[in-house]
Amino acid sequence: MKPNWFLRILSYFYDIPIEKRHSDYSGTLEVSLHRGEWKLSTFNAIYSFGKHYTSYEKAFKQLDIQLFPAKNILILGVGIGSVVRLLEKHPTIQSITAVDIDEAIIELAKKYWPVTFQKIKTTFIVQDALDWLEQSTQAHQYDLIISDVFIDDKTPENMLGTKYLKAIKRMLSTKGILIYSKLHYSEQNKEDNIQFEKTFLKIFPLGFSILAQYNKMYIHQS
Repeated sequence: MKPNWFLRILSYFYDIPIEKRHSDYSGTLEVSLHRGEWKLSTFNAIYSFGKHYTSYEKAFKQLDIQLFPAKNILILGVGIGSVVRLLEKHPTIQSITAVDIDEAIIELAKKYWPVTFQKIKTTFIVQDALDWLEQSTQAHQYDLIISDVFIDDKTPENMLGTKYLKAIKRMLSTKGILIYSKLHYSEQNKEDNIQFEKTFLKIFPLGFSILAQYNKMYIHQS
């Protein structure tokens, strides 16, 4: 869905509310148009913000993602397509699998998904990411895996352990890239991330992290 050109211009001056949905997981979800991009937010967090989703923008630039020959993409934690928006000029993407436990978010994602990707095979799945990973038979299929799973401003507990990371590793292609996003702005976030980094490196020993504004991006590149 493309924003109306007049509203797009106005959105550079102030945030324009578009619609609200109730989520059983995140409370109130609000879609607005801001600085020319669709933004999905809760009371405490921004889930999507088009090309202004700066944490992934920085990670993609550092990895030269446009030069990486990714064909099959797996997105765990969908929002309304910011990651896809940042990849819209990527030349090799053939399919996207988008998994989110929140049916309300999946409904919004389908509505606001970037128009340029509507011709690419996209599968939306309403399911807990860990459950889906463990049940899937598509081992080593995905060239790029994005883990952007949040409930409001928290990463769910079951997405922080070795079980989840091992399940992701099983799905990653031999030369694939994983990008796992965590908040990194409060003192509690920073303390939690010290422990998570140890867990991440147990499963991905060659992994590394980069700071991207209020997020820390944990990366594995085969």
